[in-house]
Amino acid sequence: MQTSLRKINLSQWLALLILIAGSAIVLVPLLWTVSTSLKTPAEVFGNSFFPQKWIWSNYSNAVTAIPFFLFLRNTLIILVPTMIGTVFTGALSAYGFARFNFRGKQTLFLILLATMMLPSQVTLIPTFLLFKQVGLTNSFLPLILPAFFGGGAFNIFLIRQFMRGIPRELDESAFVDGASRWQIFVWIMAPLSKAPLIAVSIFTFMGVWNDFQGPLIYLNSNEKYTLALGLSMFKGMYNVEWNMLMAATILIMLPALILFFIAQKYFIEGISISSAVKG
Repeated sequence: MQTSLRKINLSQWLALLILIAGSAIVLVPLLWTVSTSLKTPAEVFGNSFFPQKWIWSNYSNAVTAIPFFLFLRNTLIILVPTMIGTVFTGALSAYGFARFNFRGKQTLFLILLATMMLPSQVTLIPTFLLFKQVGLTNSFLPLILPAFFGGGAFNIFLIRQFMRGIPRELDESAFVDGASRWQIFVWIMAPLSKAPLIAVSIFTFMGVWNDFQGPLIYLNSNEKYTLALGLSMFKGMYNVEWNMLMAATILIMLPALILFFIAQKYFIEGISISSAVKG
């Protein structure tokens, strides 16, 4: 008995050490970013990890050094419709795969899953040329419109798997009461699929908020830059203002961190089929 308890304690301590090591790998770069954001330019490449004097004015200087709030507005112009389009069309597509029976459904679903294996770089040039031909470059539309055409293969797969766990008896009861397919989707399937829909919303938020490649390719005017692109303005031809760059990075990172800590439980519920009919 004592031997088994010792084995359990040893395994627990080993798991704890692994978790501490993993946490350190993640937290040390974050602490370095925070520390650098509070240093003077002379201290950035010094030997001290922590600043001798905390310069909180770096944050206000970072906001005024670039048109921060203009970039924030541009980011929100892209973010809000992208989240709406991704969640709505993704849920609608998933509903079709989960509840409708039609010829070639499995083949079409396999093709959809196969698109997840394609690197984004493969479709980058054709997509850019398509938007260039229709004259939509240097606008927000190339970054928004794709969200209204299915919402992404992974999002459809995630929501579809969750919807498959919802009992079909609910659909049949609604049909008996005279509900249409659309009403079943709006009043039954979507509310019960709240967890994966919120998870998809969070994934979309993180992707758009931190997106650098998309705006870099399609936006040419400085007044249309997003926050991710705005960070590049702290890099000059001969030097980089590391302290203000790190301060701006922390400010941009905060909304994503807050959102993650508030809604982290939905990452688990979103992939748990059993929670579909909870309550």
